[in-house]
Amino acid sequence: PLITTQLPKQEETVSGKDVTLRVVVRGSPRPEAQWFFNDTPIAPENISYDEEKSEYQLLLKNTSVAVNEGTYRVVLKNDLGETESTPCVLTVLEPVKLTKIAPTSDVVDLKVGEPFEILFDVGGKEAPKVQLTKDGKEVKFSSVEGTRHVYSVPEVKPEHQAPLSVSQSLTDINVLLGQPGTFNLTCDAFPTPKVTWLFNDTELKNSPKHKIESKQNVFSLTINKCDHPDVGTYRAHIDNGIDKTEQTAKLHVGVKPKVEAAKPANEQSAVIGQDTQISWKFSGIEKPQVTWLFNGQPLPTNERFQINETDDGTSTLSIRHAELTDKGVYT
Repeated sequence: PLITTQLPKQEETVSGKDVTLRVVVRGSPRPEAQWFFNDTPIAPENISYDEEKSEYQLLLKNTSVAVNEGTYRVVLKNDLGETESTPCVLTVLEPVKLTKIAPTSDVVDLKVGEPFEILFDVGGKEAPKVQLTKDGKEVKFSSVEGTRHVYSVPEVKPEHQAPLSVSQSLTDINVLLGQPGTFNLTCDAFPTPKVTWLFNDTELKNSPKHKIESKQNVFSLTINKCDHPDVGTYRAHIDNGIDKTEQTAKLHVGVKPKVEAAKPANEQSAVIGQDTQISWKFSGIEKPQVTWLFNGQPLPTNERFQINETDDGTSTLSIRHAELTDKGVYT
């Protein structure tokens, strides 16, 4: 038998993946194959032969370090002799496994004078590098035994606190009349801060109009069915007893533009050579921006077409010395 395509000298896979090892062999009569794992014969149930490619295959299912990592080879034999493949070393990679033992919640309120402990189990095929940080700065573990990593504080002191850190500030919001509007801010701190919401310096409480929520480090205020009296400045006062800060933002309530003709203008006639006007009245909050079109296209720029707007929202298109080419649809 002659091996024309050898096993790779090294093969890597990830734990849980299937792997197929292949060799291409020429020989007559067709050789029989015996696969070995760490010099131990492998049972034939996952061994196959592709006659079209003359390829001998070994399928390793759901690989793991304990069961599959090691050296593989195959011996091929027929009546005229035998040959052996180069050995292939299979390496099975495993992701780092991180398990938090304590505390069980993501947010913990500590009391000065009491002990505090953080426990993690960190495992991997190769001992992973583990780093614990506080406010972005590394702190050393109190002890590391095997996979167990422990950070202990025998007595909580004020310097163990985390200062207020607002990672997502309040921003102005624009909503339509009758729709809800929500302010959000994200703040990390220890102890957990209390957020007080105020509107025009008046404290807001939970009610059908105002919904105040906090989920972990995200604090929100929702104003239901926004109306014009809700327009103004909203303030979030953040205080954790050690540090405090404020955030402000504005709520704008808008009304969709409303259009009405100042006079019946579905159809309008003009005398060639004379001036004519088309007027429409617009309303809305904020003030709508008005653009005129002629047959779906922007109006031509020349001295014969003039647009004027009045304080009450009426926009007037004046056409000087009407021409036959001015006939069409104005919007």
